Amino acid sequence: MTIIKRQTILGTIYSYAGVLVGTFTQAFLIPNFLTVEQNGLLAMLMSWMFILVFIASLGFNSAGIKYFNFFRNAEKKHQGYLFNGLVVFLVGMVLCTLALIVFKEQIVKSSVGDNTLFKEYFFYIIPITAFVALFNLFDNYAKGLYDTVRGNVLSQFLQRFLILLAVLTFIFEWVNFDRFVLLWAIGISIPTILMFVHITNLEGFSLKPSSHFLKSDFKTEFFRFASFSVLTGLSSIVITKLDTLMVYDYLGLGQTGIYNTCLLFGSVMTISYNVSMKASTAIVLDAMKENDFDKIQTIFTKSSMTQLIFGTGLLMLVWVNVDVLFSFIKPEYAAGKYVLLIIGLAKLYDLASGINSLILAYSKYYKLDSLLVLTFVGLLLLLNHVLIPRFGLNGAAAAAFLSIVYYNSARNYLIWRFFKVHPYNWKLLYVVLVGVGLMLVGYLLPVFTGNALEKFFTLTYSSALLGGGYLFVIYKMNFSPDLNSIVDNLLKKVS
Repeated sequence: MTIIKRQTILGTIYSYAGVLVGTFTQAFLIPNFLTVEQNGLLAMLMSWMFILVFIASLGFNSAGIKYFNFFRNAEKKHQGYLFNGLVVFLVGMVLCTLALIVFKEQIVKSSVGDNTLFKEYFFYIIPITAFVALFNLFDNYAKGLYDTVRGNVLSQFLQRFLILLAVLTFIFEWVNFDRFVLLWAIGISIPTILMFVHITNLEGFSLKPSSHFLKSDFKTEFFRFASFSVLTGLSSIVITKLDTLMVYDYLGLGQTGIYNTCLLFGSVMTISYNVSMKASTAIVLDAMKENDFDKIQTIFTKSSMTQLIFGTGLLMLVWVNVDVLFSFIKPEYAAGKYVLLIIGLAKLYDLASGINSLILAYSKYYKLDSLLVLTFVGLLLLLNHVLIPRFGLNGAAAAAFLSIVYYNSARNYLIWRFFKVHPYNWKLLYVVLVGVGLMLVGYLLPVFTGNALEKFFTLTYSSALLGGGYLFVIYKMNFSPDLNSIVDNLLKKVS
């Protein structure tokens, strides 16, 4: 087995294990055993952390990935890569810390005034931002040396497992909420320490400075790309966090906790997208270099179909059982029922658009893609301002839906205009119709909700019947020859 294949398999296993642990923690334990305000606090701390982590790197990590070949030299201690990265990190963290201090009151301000909890734990943003930013630096360094597994294990699995342990200490009343937040922050930070220990054992490790970078011819290109990546990357991060921040601003910490829990479903739906991106990136880049748009059309269409099949099936199963699912957590979260549906439909359109972000971002029209990102952020901001005050959580979800539809439609139009490729065919509509048809059948199934055991039985049997029926129809109609081939191979092994 090749190193790449082995690392890919191990990374995928740990990623999915992390998804299971994270989903159990975020979708069941936290909604049941923390108040909605406490849940909202964690959501706000994480949202600001993700935004500031990108700012703290000042684009060094993005440029470092692209230009690591210029540094890679074990004998010369990789030309001071880590030293340069740490200097940039320190500058970035100083800027972020000053910004948090100066703008604290504006950040914690909420129109409904319930900001006491957020104000009390506000400065936890600084240490978790610092540790995660350092982790990204160390992880990128390891990836540049062809070690991709350790970072996946630590960030995708261990970190989520440590957060689970922190939540359990609070559930069993071993610690109060104040100590729990400390343990939660420590759980986020520990992977950074372990990652640093790991990279010290990689060949060529050194924290000493080197004049190689400053004397090199590519430093101008490096800084230009780093500056550009700050803009596009930050916009991409803001896209995923802006609605959460605006829900807090307009509706308060409690509603933020409810909204963030419902957003988790959208994250689960994008698993197939992440897999497609990892599998397609190298092939698409090679095809772009060769101007082989027939190959790109094939990949575009296949990725769209595969992702839509996964997303439609998941949305169908969740929506049929939505009331049963919400019955497992506190009644307050039922306010987010239609948020889940609207976000699910938005993600469905996103999935149906295939790998459009990959095609446009790595083409010569990448600056247009960046401009598109900025217009998307502007539209999302405007729609949230208009819709949240009128429709609450559903307004935030509707703003996300409309913005995602605009964003993907514009991307797909540009790709069609410049490259004459698109992801759409009639089979995509048929997949959606199969999902809708089975959803209607699901409404006819009996529901047992007398106790937890009956609820679990309802979930199990309805998911088995509808999920099995969905897979059977998808297989028989041969919507995706690739998926059918996988099923055929599995059946051969079983028989």
